[in-house]
Amino acid sequence: MSRSFVRLILVGSLWVHALVCGAGEPSVEDFLETQQKVQSVLPQVLDSTIGVGSGGTGVIVSENGLVLTAAHVSGEPGRRISCVMPDGKRVRARTLGRFDHADAGMVQLEGEGPWPFSPLGSRKSVNAGDWCFALGHPGGFDKDRGAVLRVGKVIYARSDTIRTDCELLRGDSGGPLFNINGEVIGINSRIGDPLDDNYHAPIDAFHKMWDPLLAGEDLPNTRDRSERGDLGVDVETHDQGVVVTRVRENTVAVDAGILVDDVILSVDGYSIDDSADYRWAIGKNIAGASVKIQYLRGESTSELTVELGKAPRRGRWRGRGF
Repeated sequence: MSRSFVRLILVGSLWVHALVCGAGEPSVEDFLETQQKVQSVLPQVLDSTIGVGSGGTGVIVSENGLVLTAAHVSGEPGRRISCVMPDGKRVRARTLGRFDHADAGMVQLEGEGPWPFSPLGSRKSVNAGDWCFALGHPGGFDKDRGAVLRVGKVIYARSDTIRTDCELLRGDSGGPLFNINGEVIGINSRIGDPLDDNYHAPIDAFHKMWDPLLAGEDLPNTRDRSERGDLGVDVETHDQGVVVTRVRENTVAVDAGILVDDVILSVDGYSIDDSADYRWAIGKNIAGASVKIQYLRGESTSELTVELGKAPRRGRWRGRGF
């Protein structure tokens, strides 16, 4: 991809972003500053953005060829697949673990390195309003075109998803979302209908599940499971985990002695950052399963083991991969 073509994409992306977000006409200085920052990291990030499997995208994040992609792109752990480097060369690879709740997957390239790679962003480093840019291969890998760049801003960031206005298309799945410094902060996951309805698996989800993903574990998605477990409390995000706002009657939480204002810190060793974390950590278990809960009451930290009840029926999660 030529430098002049990249310049055109950047200016066009920034202009569309300003119109869609109602930010008004940006200054020339804003254009040039953002363009310069993105262009300075483009050679590295383009070299590490590859085609994965049959029509997906991924990003190499280590010199030994570890690739981050979407769980719905990597698929079942232990499969043999092929990846396509930016120069069109095909490389054999195998799928590692997947974390369906956040749509996070890992793939390992085979063959000798070192491989070109992009650095990872740190946990909890993504904030609403941050500039970012996404790369991917919409419509499938095309050597002559290369990866396609979209520049935008973070709309919100949670433990299980990031939403941006970097417009994604089919084939972008598994591609990287970068901050303005060229660090991977997310992986393209799914889209909605509005132009600003673009979702990415956050780098936080990879960091938290790094060892299980690297070991090839298949971490379940519980959104559609009718027999999932339930503790019996309502929670809200707290700066140390989630705080209990209500203990529902006739639930296991009552028998366990959980109280309003208790702060749940972890479930079975999985640290809880927000209510989405809590829902997954509890809901991945079936009714009757025993889980260990670490919680904070006042200034004292305690643990208890409870046998989960059955979750009440709720509406199914809606969304679409691409």
